[in-house]
Amino acid sequence: MDEAETGLAGYRARLVREKRAAILDAAVTLFVNQGYARTTLEQAARQAGVSTGTLFKHFPTKAALFGGIMARIWDGEHAAAALPAPGDPRTGLAIIGTDYARLLRAPHVVGLFRVILAEAPRFPELGQELYARGKKPYLDRLEAYLAAETAAGRVAIADPALAARQLLGMINDVIFWPRLLIVDLMIDDAEVARVVAEAVDTFAARYVTG
Repeated sequence: MDEAETGLAGYRARLVREKRAAILDAAVTLFVNQGYARTTLEQAARQAGVSTGTLFKHFPTKAALFGGIMARIWDGEHAAAALPAPGDPRTGLAIIGTDYARLLRAPHVVGLFRVILAEAPRFPELGQELYARGKKPYLDRLEAYLAAETAAGRVAIADPALAARQLLGMINDVIFWPRLLIVDLMIDDAEVARVVAEAVDTFAARYVTG
């Protein structure tokens, strides 16, 4: 392939990425502002400045479009990251806890949660998408880390799955749920760091052996 072909291919790939990003940006705004049921693919295409045919190539259904938003927000490097290095459980727990707190504070997460809670009885796939792409990767990562640390004797946990929920629950309870229920509530970086540290200390007092 010559330089001109390579350049053209790169240009086309960039246009595809830009159009996909514009579609997702438009869809987030629509879903958050008017809900899932009232949002249409045609509206998303119009707001993104693309044809409906272009949108359908990327997202053939509304469920696929919502899933694309979830993927962009939550299928990030932190959920898929390798387990923390072994040796100091408190450090490893803090790394995973901080990554999870970052997820909870990602743009539009609170608004999308409100959409899901409002629409889940009619569209149960939204709740499934939320769990599969949102919390489950962090639970799986933390559970695997706890199992490895238990095998090494640095923590004593009979049920890593339950323990993982306990740690993330302590972070959820302060960083996320109040913001879901209280409009415009702000939690700054210092408070997030304090919440994660306190959760790790509480968890370590129960489970860390050394």
